[in-house]
Amino acid sequence: MGRLRGAAVVLAAAAGITVTAASGFDAAASRRLAEPMLAGARSLQYARELTGAFGARLTGSASYERAAQWAAQQFREAGLASATLEPFAIAHAWERGEAHARIVSAGADTAGGPDAADLPLPIEPLGWTPSTPEAGIEAEVLTAPANPTGAFFSSARGRIVLLGARTSGDFDQRARDAGALALLVPDGDNTFVARPRRFGGDIAPLPTAEIRRDDANRIRGLLARGPVRIAMTFQNRISPGPVIVHNVVAELSGRERPDEWVMVCAHLDSWDYAAGAQDNATGVAMVLDAARAIAAMGRPPRRSIRFALFSGEEEGLLGSAAYVSAHHVELDRAVAALNADAGTGRVIGWTVPGREDAAKALRPMAIELLSELGSTAIDTSMQYAFDSDHAPFMREGIPALDMNADDGPYEEVHHTSRDTMDRVDPRNLAIGAATLAVTAYALADTARPFAKIAKRNR
Repeated sequence: MGRLRGAAVVLAAAAGITVTAASGFDAAASRRLAEPMLAGARSLQYARELTGAFGARLTGSASYERAAQWAAQQFREAGLASATLEPFAIAHAWERGEAHARIVSAGADTAGGPDAADLPLPIEPLGWTPSTPEAGIEAEVLTAPANPTGAFFSSARGRIVLLGARTSGDFDQRARDAGALALLVPDGDNTFVARPRRFGGDIAPLPTAEIRRDDANRIRGLLARGPVRIAMTFQNRISPGPVIVHNVVAELSGRERPDEWVMVCAHLDSWDYAAGAQDNATGVAMVLDAARAIAAMGRPPRRSIRFALFSGEEEGLLGSAAYVSAHHVELDRAVAALNADAGTGRVIGWTVPGREDAAKALRPMAIELLSELGSTAIDTSMQYAFDSDHAPFMREGIPALDMNADDGPYEEVHHTSRDTMDRVDPRNLAIGAATLAVTAYALADTARPFAKIAKRNR
């Protein structure tokens, strides 16, 4: 799941911090970790294997489950024999069906006949939305105002509703209750962008398809001259009830305090227009490479490191939330949760949402251990704090570190058919993996936890 990064970052050097040998971080161990990771390109190999062998990895799909088995085996081959699949339930599995639509008739010329008829209309179903009837839907189009009233809903019966401004959370259900047949959602930049209509794995109330912005504008122009009638059909594949999906979890036991742990995570699931290279095969590759490199050192840190590849991130952080719930009794022994979901733009450092105490403790580590990687910046912005799998840990008061990278290349391909391996920057991928490994090892190996768990509401 993508999110724009705050442009303003807090550089450790600008904070006037002086690093000394008393900082407690093992710089030699960090170099032993980082140097082979930068030279070996193993993270790139992981990303290529994942995207090449399994392609798109929708939560609940067979390709996702095969990828989960593969990922568990990669952990085991890296020396983490504990790798396992942890199950949780999602309300429905969903896969996109082939979609067709056309403008049947629109507008009227001076002779009273149609001035647009039988024009193709490219559409794609939004995620976790129902199918049309097998025969499809043919109906007139009604545009939704920014603030729909009861009068609007009364006029929606038997219509296909074209949305404009963002609608309120109960719009879809109200439209269905009023008798609307389907929804059309314009995209912002004329490229189909995969996303669910609602989060949580539940199926939305109405068949809903995305159309390109220019097509939406064309329909509105035609509506200004008269009624527009559209025919559309798509048959999505939807499970009749809940399905079991799996997170992939492995652990490297700490040498002194194995009951205390640092989480290192990314999401394994993706959308389906492409193989999900930046979102998030690269994050998966960073986690796998970090696990491999730390295990290969032969000297575990003081505390344990848990490595997790979560499912259901794209449907609302479902896998990470399920993990937090299942491991609730252990959360008081968590030191930090590190998340990789930033693609392969230039790696800047870490975002530590809302935790100035954690940021203050991280800055000496960043200067001492991450300077050669160029990832020393620490940002405490909350703007995108709840957009990826660090969020469920953060809600429990656990210090959360979300990898911060230049989002420009990521946003160009995010959730689109362009999210392919040719857009991945191998050097930045290796730097991200090394940044993840060095930071995780340092936080797991310090004599004292770098920050406290914040008070949680019970």
